[in-house]
Amino acid sequence: MSSLATKSGLNLVREYLDVCNAASEAHRHTLPYKPIIAAYDSIFAKRQVGVDIYESDPAEIETTVTIRLRNDNFEVVPETEADPSFHLKLKRSYMEDVVAHREEYIRHPEKLDWDWIKSRIGIEALHSPVHGANMRPPKKPSAETPAKGADMRPRSARRK
Repeated sequence: MSSLATKSGLNLVREYLDVCNAASEAHRHTLPYKPIIAAYDSIFAKRQVGVDIYESDPAEIETTVTIRLRNDNFEVVPETEADPSFHLKLKRSYMEDVVAHREEYIRHPEKLDWDWIKSRIGIEALHSPVHGANMRPPKKPSAETPAKGADMRPRSARRK
């Protein structure tokens, strides 16, 4: 078993936030990260978020750590001051992977799971909470052929 697997939830969140902070700082003024960073600045203004860490089942929370945004950086809130506005769930193995491959995630912040921020501003999330961030595009749903009326789909998509 690796040393990462034995880290407490608090230490893991601190190291994960260090990577997120470094990635956002390195790409703060570049597209497409500028609007995402501006969005999380507005979402987290004077708000705290509970990070629920789970091992394999999102319903079985291992630990919760509260974070906030202060001086453009995420930081852990002391337990005595914790009062989260909402919670997000992150899988332990995903966070451990981010920490283990720190430089890769800082160079390519699109690999970080920003869906929890996107969902707060009305952008549809691409990743399921069970799997963490995978960079595959979402599957497009296929339209059913109407029972009556015109089939408005392109000819290439129509059933013969």
